[in-house]
Formats: sequence, C-alpha cells, structure tokens
Amino acid sequence: MRSIAALLAFAASALAFQVTQPTNATGWTITGPNTVAWNAVDTDAANFTIVLVNQSGFPSTSQILNALVDKSLGKINVNPPSGGWKAGTGFQVNLVKDAENTNTILAQSEQFTIKQASASLSSTLTGSATTGTGTLTITPTSTGANAGSSTDALNPSSSDTSTTPTGSNGASASTGMQAGVFAGLALLGAFLA
Repeated sequence: MRSIAALLAFAASALAFQVTQPTNATGWTITGPNTVAWNAVDTDAANFTIVLVNQSGFPSTSQILNALVDKSLGKINVNPPSGGWKAGTGFQVNLVKDAENTNTILAQSEQFTIKQASASLSSTLTGSATTGTGTLTITPTSTGANAGSSTDALNPSSSDTSTTPTGSNGASASTGMQAGVFAGLALLGAFLA
C-alpha cells in the first residue's frame, strides 16, 4: 500500500508542470519570437528544455527551441528555429527533461496552429495635379488589421489654389507645379517611411 501511495505522489509531482501558452485558441505566427508560458510547483525540476513538435505530418518533426530554461521565469519568448517558423497545424510545445532526454516529457501544450502574420497597414498613393491651379491631392488608403484606426493622420491633403503669374508660354506655372508635386511626393515618402 505504501509503494502505491509513493508511486502516486511521484506521478503527481512529475505532472505538475503545465503549459499555459500557446493554446489552440492563441496559436503562434510565423513572424518574430513567440511566447511559451507555464505553471510549475516547488517539486518540479529547476530547469527544462522546450521542444517544438509536429506529429500530424510525415515525417514528424522535432526542434529544440530553448535548452536549460529556468522554471521560475514562468514565461519566455522563443526565437524561430533554423529555417524560420513554418505555417501549419498540429504543433505542440513539449517541456522535456533536457536536450539529451527529449522523450522524457514533463508537460505538453495543446495542439495549435502557426499562422501567417495578420495583414499590416499598407498605403496606396494616388495623386493629381492640375496645370495652372497648383492643386496637389494625396490620398493614402489603409487596409488590414489597422485600417481605420488613424485615418485622419494618414490622409494628408494639400490644396494650393493660388495662381502663379506666367509668361506667354506658361513655363513658370508648369515648373512650379512640377516642383510642388515632387516636394509633396517626397514629403509623403518620408512620412510613410
């Protein structure tokens, strides 16, 4: 009876690590580092290794992401493996004993998906210039996850309806208009950079 109680106590302490992130709901993206978070108790090992696995395809894959992680941290960002993150489904994060014992799993995340990054802000430049009136209209349009969040700041427009005296051939107005268009485009380029 004592041996059964000791075995159960040992099993409970071995299973105390719990991966809280990533989850099926949160997943990861293919850009930048991704987060691994966990819970641990005092009886858990002081260090472990983080391994990314995917057994849904053939052949299955296994990649060490971070060796000798301090359990007291509770959360770390892991950098992409060599070759970068691969988009797909069926991934899991395993907390294992160490780099030599990757089959000794201390805890395992839910299966999750590594997705393409969400759409980012992009701009389209449209411009018009009318000879003789000095009008320049620049209208960036926004798409993606941040669209509409700050459209006033991204919608500069400039109208100069003053007329420039011209000679008999209109060369002065044309030269001034070209300079204004180029200056506006340079300003927009600097703003978007």
